[in-house]
Amino acid sequence: MKSSHHVRRMERHNRMRSRAVHLNLVSLIDVFAVLVFFLLLSASLAADRLNALGLDLPSPDQRPSQQEPQKVLSVVIRKSGLEITDRNGSKTEIANTAQGYDFKRLNTDLVAIKQSAPSKDDITLLLEADVPYDVLVQTMDAARSLPKGVQIGENPSRDLFPQISIGDAPTAAGGKP
Repeated sequence: MKSSHHVRRMERHNRMRSRAVHLNLVSLIDVFAVLVFFLLLSASLAADRLNALGLDLPSPDQRPSQQEPQKVLSVVIRKSGLEITDRNGSKTEIANTAQGYDFKRLNTDLVAIKQSAPSKDDITLLLEADVPYDVLVQTMDAARSLPKGVQIGENPSRDLFPQISIGDAPTAAGGKP
């Protein structure tokens, strides 16, 4: 009887063991190896697309042109106020008010410049050292969007000068930065 009990127990154990599911780790490792390779490749391609700049650089044998560089519309942000230099070279100075910079006048002057050349979309903002970031942002807002109720030409766009470049301001005429 003992042997039969022992035999039954061994048979039950063998049946349970034969039903056990075995996980094939080799194929799972192969899947992860392919997945890691795919993710690394796609991440490097995405990074290349993000970092690509459409720059047209001159070739080494190209000579610099002798013509005068094209004048650009620029706003110089100084601690004493704002200076607008249009594409014709004329300067307009906007002094600070008691409340600070006069962004409303800046916007109206830029609207007048845009009405004379509606196809131009670029402007350069030049900052003196230690100009607060908030002043830069407010200047960008004044240069970027039209005031309500103003439309230039037939274009229903609300953009004034959407292409904004930023740089360092040249020293003031008095020699002080």
